[in-house]
Amino acid sequence: MKVATWNLGWHLSLAEAKVWIAKCSAPFQLNAATGLWEPAESGTPGWELTWGRDAPIAWNISVLPPCDVFKTPAFDIVPVTEAAYVKRSGQLTTFIENKIAPDVIAFQEVSGEQAVRDVLPNDGADYLICPFTSHKVQRLAFAWKKELGQAVECEVEDALSLPFLAEKDRVRPGLALALNIDGKLTRFLNVHLKSSCVSPLDTPPDALDGDAGDGDPCKVLQQQIVPLETWIEHKSVNTNRVVVLGDFNRNVWHETHETGKTRTDGSDPKSELPSTVKVRKLIDEVNDGAPDGSQLTLLDEACPINVASDNTCKRLKSAKISDDEKLLKRSENLGCRNPVGLDHILIGAGFSNPHPAEKVALGRQGRTLSASAEHPNPLLGLSDHCPLTAVLSD
Repeated sequence: MKVATWNLGWHLSLAEAKVWIAKCSAPFQLNAATGLWEPAESGTPGWELTWGRDAPIAWNISVLPPCDVFKTPAFDIVPVTEAAYVKRSGQLTTFIENKIAPDVIAFQEVSGEQAVRDVLPNDGADYLICPFTSHKVQRLAFAWKKELGQAVECEVEDALSLPFLAEKDRVRPGLALALNIDGKLTRFLNVHLKSSCVSPLDTPPDALDGDAGDGDPCKVLQQQIVPLETWIEHKSVNTNRVVVLGDFNRNVWHETHETGKTRTDGSDPKSELPSTVKVRKLIDEVNDGAPDGSQLTLLDEACPINVASDNTCKRLKSAKISDDEKLLKRSENLGCRNPVGLDHILIGAGFSNPHPAEKVALGRQGRTLSASAEHPNPLLGLSDHCPLTAVLSD
């Protein structure tokens, strides 16, 4: 069974993209009374505004993506056309069919079922889909080959969204899928954890147990650890065929190479986590092997595009090397802006995998280029992430 995970980067259905493009192409003016850029009869197109989480723009990014999704390598915003978006959709379809060919694929940052069908071969006729419509526009979805059978379960794991937070601060939930494959219960969990708390090796470090103030994303990720571990423990009770995959937004390889305790108090991660104690290493806490049978294996990851890429990926598991990261981003190597360190696959003892998970290169299709006199439509990159795939055996 070939499984894959891919973050498609604010991906919309073609119909939704048409609405988004129209709204971003429309003019805005600064309202002196509210301090917000608001839609107006004339003014500055949305493409030309300065975007960001707290940008003073009358725009709800939980409903539609910001207008700066597509950027050049120099980080200039690229205005999108309908023709360019249709072309990208077709390129995604070809890429999935020819370069990934998954039996099961977990998507992150897709708006819903139609957004997934738009990029699957033959409009998804050979796949079943597990989507959801709640929460915000950066949703999760599974697609799997029909011959694997109907879903036993397709459930939103709301606890990972931290429902006790204010609505504007809630993060993405998980999505759980269960299939009976050849009579064997197989469970999948698709995650897209809190961003911007990537590595303990960053400078300054993204310390998972740190406290850089109310806006520290590591404080949010810290709160997702218990619901993630709870899912793994509870869902491993009646099957060892478990796959947890997705965009962790955390370089767990760097955690494994960092010296020190799993928890701030040095207690055993197999014990219940005290409310006053913080976790320093996400991967060691959620994958502590208790109860028996819940231990997962973090699949090794390789970049078999060429020797330089593969060796670079190996070095980056234990170090932060900016020149290595730049090398992987080049189109002759992986070609994606977030080449390694964020996406991971873990498997239960019911599977064997003699080979590492593999990064699939986007190459030149990872680039976004502005329109020009010769090319009236821009070229849109497929994603800022490269897919990660693995072949699992019994």
